[in-house]
Amino acid sequence: MTKFRKTCWLAGIFLFVVFIVWNEPRAQSWVAVRWVADGDTIILKDGRHVRYIGIDTPEVAHENCLAEPMGEAAKAFNRELVIGSRMRLETDREEKDRYGRVLAYVYREDGLFVNAELLRNGFAHVLYRFPNTARTDELLDAQRESMEQGRGIWRRINKNEHPLHAYLGNRRSKRFHVYDCPQGNRMSAKNRIWLKNQWTAFWEGYAPAKGCIVFPPE
Repeated sequence: MTKFRKTCWLAGIFLFVVFIVWNEPRAQSWVAVRWVADGDTIILKDGRHVRYIGIDTPEVAHENCLAEPMGEAAKAFNRELVIGSRMRLETDREEKDRYGRVLAYVYREDGLFVNAELLRNGFAHVLYRFPNTARTDELLDAQRESMEQGRGIWRRINKNEHPLHAYLGNRRSKRFHVYDCPQGNRMSAKNRIWLKNQWTAFWEGYAPAKGCIVFPPE
């Protein structure tokens, strides 16, 4: 092996290792929870607000917004999971959102993965958001288990739905829209995928676009 080729080979190995390390979630020390804001947001005793990565729960009532169905139930279940236990946070590539909240995978001291547990019990759906995608497959597995068992929010989604028009998904953002949504119709043709119903969209890891699709009332 020539000196030049050996240098290139070593440089390639170095870059590969850097890529792996960069894409691995980073653990933080143990923390305690002071308050549960809703199903996917907590406030730590040190004052930091933490938003769970990879999931979205129904909204609770706030400001001028009414609570969504199961919003309070999701908040209550989240409280059961985290209050009184020490928690460990793992951040991904993007550590904070635009509101200054810490973005984290949250683990209880006994090893319970809180983000996945909310999905597994039907209190949340997967919310893909690049670049924080290290646990996407694990979270989607938890959601599919809940869907198969018909838990929580999945009791309100008809897996045999036959809409007049299919739903339009975006392969890049993993969001889906009703067929005539102006926002959806602006997406690039290469990113479009037609999904036969909402159940299929959620099963494949797509989430409803904000303001476009909501869960039906209870």
